[in-house]
Amino acid sequence: DLGIIRTKAEPQADGSYKVTGTKIFITGGEQDLTENIIHLVLAKLPDAPAGPKGISLFLVPKVMVNADGSLGERNAVSCGSIEHKMGIKGSATCVMNFDGATGWIVDAPNKGLNAMFTMMNYERLGVGIQGLSLGERSYQNA
Repeated sequence: DLGIIRTKAEPQADGSYKVTGTKIFITGGEQDLTENIIHLVLAKLPDAPAGPKGISLFLVPKVMVNADGSLGERNAVSCGSIEHKMGIKGSATCVMNFDGATGWIVDAPNKGLNAMFTMMNYERLGVGIQGLSLGERSYQNA
C-alpha cells in the first residue's frame, strides 16, 4: 500500500530536499557499471495529505554532480543489503538507505504517483518489446 510509505523529504533553503528512509527491492540500486546512479524515490513532504495523494517523486543521485558536470561528493545514499532471490541472479537487487540524501522534486508536490506511473508505462512497453525480441530470436535459432 503506497499510502503508508514512511520515506520523508524535508525542503531546504536552496530548493533541494533531504530524503530520509529505506527502500526495498531496488533493481540496480548499487553497482559498479556506471560512475553514478540516479534514484527515483517516492517520499512524503511534511505537510503532505494522508494516503497516496500525498506522495511526491524525487530525483536522488548516488554522487552529487558539480556545476561543471563533473562528479563531486558522495550523497548520503547507501546499500543496506543485497536481496537473496530465487531467480534473476544477474540483477543486483538491493535495500537502499537514504540518510538525509540531497534530492530534487520531480513534477509538483504531491503528484509523485502521476509522474511515476507515466514512467512505468514506458517501462512496461520496453519489457514487452524485450520479451517479443527474445521470443523471435529463439524462434529463429530453433
